[in-house]
Amino acid sequence: MNTFPFYIAHGAGAGHNNPFLKRLCEAISEQRKHTVIPVTFSYMQEQEQSGKRRPPPRFNTLIPEYSDLIKHEQACIVGGKSMGGRVATQLTELAMVKAVVCFGFPFYPAGKPEKNRLSFLSKLQVPCLIIQGTRDQLGSYEWVSQQPLPNLVEIIWVEGADHDFKTLKKHGRTINDTISELATSTHNWLQANT
Repeated sequence: MNTFPFYIAHGAGAGHNNPFLKRLCEAISEQRKHTVIPVTFSYMQEQEQSGKRRPPPRFNTLIPEYSDLIKHEQACIVGGKSMGGRVATQLTELAMVKAVVCFGFPFYPAGKPEKNRLSFLSKLQVPCLIIQGTRDQLGSYEWVSQQPLPNLVEIIWVEGADHDFKTLKKHGRTINDTISELATSTHNWLQANT
């Protein structure tokens, strides 16, 4: 099994102080016996220091910021939660990127499937795993399963989970159960695809 460094970027509104992302990184680290490297974009660093919420900058400015963090690597895996995953999908032309993992890919803005972001997946050059909740408001099972996705994309569905991977009570599982499932699925997929 490879032990490529695994970089994970945060979503648009919450950085790595977010309990879900913190626990997910820890769980993946334990599974892979290898450190996960959190990617915190500069706008989020400023937000965390000042305590004032601010929107992310233009999407295109985040791509070079992420690529700059991995430029010294010979081989690595990139990924992220929501927006962070979307940025990661734009790095596959870099020689060191061996795979992409997206947790809750934002296929479209909430309630606007006509403004979809499928084009972000069209130029992938390495295998890409998307782990998505069936109730994700930014990419529901019903909509995503009808889209023609590139062969390099594999989707693992988490039954009943929303964009933050929270599930309804009737599913009888805690967020920790879900995080554990995400980490195991990620680990198994990376073993098979890198």
